Amino acid sequence: MAHTSSGQFKSPDSDGVYFNVPRVVVVTWHPPSRSVCAEWQSWASSEEFAGALDAGLRCLMEHGAAQWLADCSGMRAIKQSDQEWISNDWFPRALAAGLKRMAVVDPTSVLPRMNVNDIMGKVPASELEVANFQTVAEAKEWLERPFIKTPTNLHAKSA
Repeated sequence: MAHTSSGQFKSPDSDGVYFNVPRVVVVTWHPPSRSVCAEWQSWASSEEFAGALDAGLRCLMEHGAAQWLADCSGMRAIKQSDQEWISNDWFPRALAAGLKRMAVVDPTSVLPRMNVNDIMGKVPASELEVANFQTVAEAKEWLERPFIKTPTNLHAKSA
């Protein structure tokens, strides 16, 4: 299935809102953490899913940012075709655009939690630092800390 926007793309308003489908998803810019924030509130159609993620990617590029807060607490199941699209299309573009850190607020429901874990498990840890949280406040706190990428190839030496 082709993923296209339903027209909710917009220039950010004074509140930094880049995409909004009421009771489904809202994508905003969060200046204190220099992060794109996607708040998933319910089930999203393929068009809404792609539109929100592409709007967030545009926000990331416009701000020269490297961080994303995915509040998936209200998310519902993600269609298999959307899972494949995000893994094969969206994440490669997001990483190429400079995405380096993602804070994920875990879905409260089991199936969407499994969907999100499957998707995130396909992203190479060497390319994206991911941390999971129970609350948005914890996620924002983590994103507001300085980002220090440590080499992944360091090994402890035996004495």
